[in-house]
Amino acid sequence: MTSFQALTAKFFTGNFAIMAFGDLYFILALYLQDMGITDPRTLGWILGIYFAASAFTRPLSGFIIEKFSFRRVMLTASLLCLASGAGVALAGTSVSLILVFRALTGFSSSLFLVGLTTYQALVVPEEIRGSSFTLASAGTIAPLIAILPVAEWLLKNGHKYIYIWSPILPAILCLTVAAAIPPADDLALKKGNWGTYSEIFRIKASRTLLTSVVLFAMTDAVIISMAGLAMERGVLASSFISSQALTGLMVRLFGYRLMDRLPRSRLAALCFSVTALGSVAITFVNSNGGMIFWGIVYGIAMGYGFPLHLSLIGDAVPERLRPKGTSLVWFVMAGCYFISPVLTGFIARWLNFSWAFRIICGTIILCAPLMHKEFKKSFERT
Repeated sequence: MTSFQALTAKFFTGNFAIMAFGDLYFILALYLQDMGITDPRTLGWILGIYFAASAFTRPLSGFIIEKFSFRRVMLTASLLCLASGAGVALAGTSVSLILVFRALTGFSSSLFLVGLTTYQALVVPEEIRGSSFTLASAGTIAPLIAILPVAEWLLKNGHKYIYIWSPILPAILCLTVAAAIPPADDLALKKGNWGTYSEIFRIKASRTLLTSVVLFAMTDAVIISMAGLAMERGVLASSFISSQALTGLMVRLFGYRLMDRLPRSRLAALCFSVTALGSVAITFVNSNGGMIFWGIVYGIAMGYGFPLHLSLIGDAVPERLRPKGTSLVWFVMAGCYFISPVLTGFIARWLNFSWAFRIICGTIILCAPLMHKEFKKSFERT
């Protein structure tokens, strides 16, 4: 196995493990309802506190990684994933305990994810950075296809205790990945001056990248509101979500080399303009076949767009700023996942979901040409 293959396998496994840990809780509400916790507001807090804790952790992650090194941070985060997963399982019907441990799962998983991405941005050479992020990020989609259906089957067939303990397995896998990082690859504050967040904002390329991440993440986050649109159009939300997820996975597994052959900065605006177009197009669709078609179109752009923006961190900022740069990118993505459903719901309340999608994603399409020009100016070397 070549060093590229070994590194990519490590990053793929790490992405798969930490995403599986988080994704298994997507259907936590079904388990809680079976346990007798049925109040929608309570369920909302239990589900939402994970994302809130995850978002607030991300700006701090850069400081923590610089202080203690990403190997130590990822090992600690993995152990916290184990503890929090066991805590949720042992909490029973105690809402207060579930909330505490759910917040801890958000903190620990976010810390591991930022550490993994920072490690990848630092150790992968520039000439293969695009393909490395594209192939490794296939691991972020795979749990939705390979793990979540099994978890749902367990719940529907009465195996609720097996389900609630299942996140322990990916947490153990996270620990294995972290332990496999050679000490020689590790990072410590004493080895360099890691700069400040203000320095990142003074770099034109990083400002362009963060703006692009906002636009891209807003098109990614529309999936959260897909159920409302699907009900309005009389179609299945899963027809779009499943087709785009499968397409994105195939793109990353079999088309990863493209990210090394094409200029990454020239593709960013194209990717989010296509995902935005797909999100607008489905507002005119009245069949599941149409949803699947646009899900495939959306999935191609999403398949490349997500790893492309992560790989651009290494192009936008020097090594000493990459821990903070990585934290910022993940923070912006998490923020968009909070803002998007709130904004969509606000517009849909006065108009409908179709117009909410058209207004938000139509605006993003209009921004694409300007962003493409900004990338040309900011990433002259890419």
